[in-house]
Amino acid sequence: MPTRHRPIRSVALALTIVAVIAAAVLVTTLRGEVPPRHHYVAAAENRAAPLRVTVVGDSFAAGVGADAPTGGYAYAAAARGCWTPTLVASSGTGYARVRFPGTVPFTDPTRLAAVAASNPDVVVVQGSGNDVGDDGLRAAATAMYAALAVIVPRARVVVVGPTDAPAARHENIGRIRTILAEVTRSAGVPFVDPAGARWLDWTTDYVADGIHPNAAGHRAMGERLAAEVAALGVPRADGCRAAS
Repeated sequence: MPTRHRPIRSVALALTIVAVIAAAVLVTTLRGEVPPRHHYVAAAENRAAPLRVTVVGDSFAAGVGADAPTGGYAYAAAARGCWTPTLVASSGTGYARVRFPGTVPFTDPTRLAAVAASNPDVVVVQGSGNDVGDDGLRAAATAMYAALAVIVPRARVVVVGPTDAPAARHENIGRIRTILAEVTRSAGVPFVDPAGARWLDWTTDYVADGIHPNAAGHRAMGERLAAEVAALGVPRADGCRAAS
């Protein structure tokens, strides 16, 4: 029956393109191509926190809705967990889909090259409600996790699903969560489900658009993410003190 074989075809397609993605990342890195500055922001090194955590994501990772450029959840998690963060974040993007001209999905070679160049100890892949919960997402997620295993083989990878924001398309968010849970299980990658775990409160943690976290929501996401990374058991430096 066609529907039974569709996920298998999606995985097969993903595995055939992962070598191409990894090769493109290698070529991009060797050429020294620098991704556009409005997509990717590298934080200044904090020598007290040598754990290098690279966050790949959408507008949430970019800090939309926060009260300061460094007020997003990635920075809140870095302060809590005592990390050096690198953001590979761009609004309106996902694993397979983009919403704005000039943006590229998570699996684009320039974004993966930025991940490789950051030499991460941990890679967090967050999102995305910009995707559609279909076989295109399944193939893209499968390809991305396989590519990360090639380009940053020593890094721990953590996948963080989308939140259930009050104005989100909840049926689609449910499909995205289901697909990411299945693909991460197959890839042997930890999956964190903010929607299922109710990381954010609809009444207090979102801005007026009903999609993006406010300052309190970003802090809450940061605290939960820091705890998830700590649970991986990756040690931090002696004398490193996390924010209280």
